Amino acid sequence: MFQSPSIALVRRLSPSFAKCVTEVDLASVGPIDMAKAALQHDAYVEAVTKCIGTVVEVDHDENHPDCCFIEDTLVVCGDTAVANCLGHESRRGEVHQVAKALEKVPAVTHIARMADHAGAHIDGGDVLTLPGHQFVGLSKRSNAEGVEFLRKTFAGKVSVHAIDMHKLTGTTLHLKCLISALDQETIVVVDNASGRAVFEEMQAATNNAYKAIFVPDQVAANVLSFPSAKPQPSVLIQANFPESEAIFRKEIPSHWNIMTLDMSEFIKADGALTCCSVLI
Repeated sequence: MFQSPSIALVRRLSPSFAKCVTEVDLASVGPIDMAKAALQHDAYVEAVTKCIGTVVEVDHDENHPDCCFIEDTLVVCGDTAVANCLGHESRRGEVHQVAKALEKVPAVTHIARMADHAGAHIDGGDVLTLPGHQFVGLSKRSNAEGVEFLRKTFAGKVSVHAIDMHKLTGTTLHLKCLISALDQETIVVVDNASGRAVFEEMQAATNNAYKAIFVPDQVAANVLSFPSAKPQPSVLIQANFPESEAIFRKEIPSHWNIMTLDMSEFIKADGALTCCSVLI
């Protein structure tokens, strides 16, 4: 739930990261630079640590190149978490070690395991949780059975709304490729037909509960926000997208700390800023 998180789970970069599952054409953008990726991941963890009280690092798994994208493995809502069954079969082994680490987090008192429910699949990148509402993209990686599992698990905590990504956005991998939350009432949205369609679905489901910041770059629409950070609210944004950055600096209140991160090697792996952590 979008509240005041006190813990972030992150996962160390796998030595096999360059073999990750990606839809990016690496032949055109160049291969993943592992040395650069390691420096970028270190900078990411350092930035998250500045924004939150405790960071728990889960060890990497060389057998799972994508394991640093820990967001996909869990959905957390208050004191309850779902250990997901990921949509891509090759990634499902990432979940066990993360769930074991979560068992040691006192704030989480119940973990439901989606793998026990045959046919249900969810990637955390398809889930945006806000006070009273949880939006879940029906995508290549997340299905209706997974949405129903979340709905039953989080009954009484949030209303779960499915957004049909196939109908609205075509080939977009995850919901949070198009939108993310700055705070509990402000959504960052990529300014294209897909992003606007998703935001309109959110507004229709909630009687226009949100306001939007529209940015031109899809990668930049995924931000990692800490509105309760001390001594000032903070948000991590992608470097190297100057038009989007200019909009953020105009639209985000001046007392916020806007931190830019170059995550170029993670973009090559279909990664975004929220992908590399779980906030609890």
